[in-house]
Amino acid sequence: MKKRVVRAEEFELTDEGGRVRLRIGVSSDEEPFLSLLDEHGQVRARFGLGGDGSAGLAIGDEGGKVRATLGLSSDGSASLAFGDKNGKIRAKFGLAPEASPVMGVQMNEGELTHVYTLAEQGSPTMGLYDRLGKVRVRLGLAAEGSPVLRLLDREGELRAVVGLAGDGAPFVQFLDETKQPTWTMR
Repeated sequence: MKKRVVRAEEFELTDEGGRVRLRIGVSSDEEPFLSLLDEHGQVRARFGLGGDGSAGLAIGDEGGKVRATLGLSSDGSASLAFGDKNGKIRAKFGLAPEASPVMGVQMNEGELTHVYTLAEQGSPTMGLYDRLGKVRVRLGLAAEGSPVLRLLDREGELRAVVGLAGDGAPFVQFLDETKQPTWTMR
């Protein structure tokens, strides 16, 4: 059987009433996409690829607000996010590039401010992020299970640690910009 190829810059599938219900094409920045539209012409789901290697699926409500996304970023991180009726992201789950599980919960003016994750050694942590998306506080368990609070500067560098050592003794430690201890109390 001979295969036939149809080539076009964009393809639209219509219903009996002539309304576009499916659109396959290439965006203005030359990236492929597939969109599913409702009977009113509103895009309700869109799958696309980004020029940086990312891929994503966005699902919208009848008003056009994106309410759920599933994505894979070019850095290898993957995420699933849920938005409210205004399109603000309220919860986000995913894997960071190094495969650490992440869960975020919206807490302040549309910004994800509470993020829960597993540290590289597999112990649970919670991160608090500033409005620029930088982690500033990380609360969790050290590899041996001792509680630790880590404070980070604006660049995300560790500057202070408060916790319990492996033997159960409390400690406080300050670090300089090269991550060397400048003061420790046990």
